[in-house]
Order: sequence, then C-alpha cells, then structure tokens
Amino acid sequence: AVVVGAVNTPSAIAASVAGKEWSAEAARYVDYRLDEDAARVRAVDISSFAGGGGGGEGGSSSSRPPCVDTALYDELGVAPDASAAQIRRAYYTRSLLLHPDKNPGADAAEAFSRVAEAYQVLGDADARLNYDRSGAKATRDGGVSADSAVGLFQTVFGSADFDPLVGKFPLLEQALQGSREIGSAEAAFRQRRRETEVAVALAERLDAAAGREEAWCEDQARFAEGLSQSAFGLRLLHAIGRCYTSYASAAAFSAGGAAAALSLVGGAAAAAAA
Repeated sequence: AVVVGAVNTPSAIAASVAGKEWSAEAARYVDYRLDEDAARVRAVDISSFAGGGGGGEGGSSSSRPPCVDTALYDELGVAPDASAAQIRRAYYTRSLLLHPDKNPGADAAEAFSRVAEAYQVLGDADARLNYDRSGAKATRDGGVSADSAVGLFQTVFGSADFDPLVGKFPLLEQALQGSREIGSAEAAFRQRRRETEVAVALAERLDAAAGREEAWCEDQARFAEGLSQSAFGLRLLHAIGRCYTSYASAAAFSAGGAAAALSLVGGAAAAAAA
C-alpha cells in the first residue's frame, strides 16, 4: 500500500494543481466545478437520512431520580424527564426568542440570562443530576450575566452573523432536530453541505469585487468590524482569516484550481469553527 501510494503521489499532486478532484465513482481525477458540486449537494433530500439516525437520547422518568425542584426545567419549558437533545433544542429556541440583539429591553436580557443559567445546569449531566436531587441549593450562586449568557449561546451554537463564513455549527444542527439523533452518514453529508455552501458564499463575495476593488475592500472592512463586536467575534475572525490565508496561498499556484481552492477554503473555514 505504501509503494502504491508513493507511485500515485505525483499524479495526485498534478491533478490537484490542475484543479481536479478524485471521483470514487469514476475511479479517476475529474475537473472540479463548484457550481456543479453545489447543485448536487442541494439536490439531496436531507429527510432521506432520517431513518438511519437512531433513536432519541435517553432520559425517561423511569431512569432518573425524582426531581425536587422543576424551576430550571420550567425556565426552558421542558419536562423533568426531557432528553439532553430536547433540552438543547429548548435552550436554542428560548434563547433565540429572547436574544438581546432582537430584544434590547432589560426584561428580555434578564430572561435571556435565566435561560442561560438553566442550560448551564441542565446541559451538564452531573450538574443536572445534582439539581434533580438537591434543587437550587446544588447550583452555583450569582446567576449568569447578560454578557456571559450571550457568550454561552454563541459558544454552543455560534453567531448567525458568521453563517456566510463558517455555516451553522454542528451543535445547532443537532439542536434543531429535537430528540432525533443525527447519524454518522447524515452528519458527514451535513458537513459536506456546510463546506460547499460556505465556498459558494465566498465565491459570490469575491465576485462582487470585480471592477470595484477599493469599494469592495471598504465593504469587507465594515463587515469584519461588525462581526468583531459579537462575543468571541474577534477571536473567531482571526481563526477564519488564518485558514483562508493558508489554504488560499497553498492553492494560489494552481492555474485551473480556483473553484477547488474555494471549496478547500470553505471546508477549512467550517472546520475552524467546528
């Protein structure tokens, strides 16, 4: 296998330079076209994976101790026997409804913080078990500040503002499925779709620079400045930038590999935020 790999390496490098990708179906290198790849990905019915994801997560009332306090469950709007997936989904739904970006009022910010505090406990298996047995006295004192609540939400699910650059975080994809677990085949396809959509968004962003480079650079600077204002935004921007720069430089010498390079960059950016 090592000898075969060594023999095939030069042809693989040459194909990569020419902007080709390996096709398992054709058993050869073929020209890569981002638009065609995106069309193939978008044509897939994601519901076709639903049957292979396995059952929902455990957490029935028969397998959990009696709950002495339901306040945190009530905050998320779930039952004490809710599965971990149901709790994640409830946290996302409630947080999105109360997010300070959409609700600037003090009452909404306080409610948003309470939801984050509830998830900090119920989203951790050990902390949840302690809470079920001992109630509020088993939780940490002081609550969760508004800034910390926003940071927690973006750490778990990412910021929608970053979707064009990194796509939706895998945890968010899972949360949106409720109690249904995403199987490995579906997860792999969702990641491929995420990378492809990010590459398409990047291609469209770059196309907009044609004939207006100076104005385009100013637009991107404003876009980046806006992203940097979100929690962990600056750190995430730097991580994405490093990936973009690294992969773009590696593919720059390719005369025919622009589309393939965009796909690589899209995948790298998605991976940076995974």
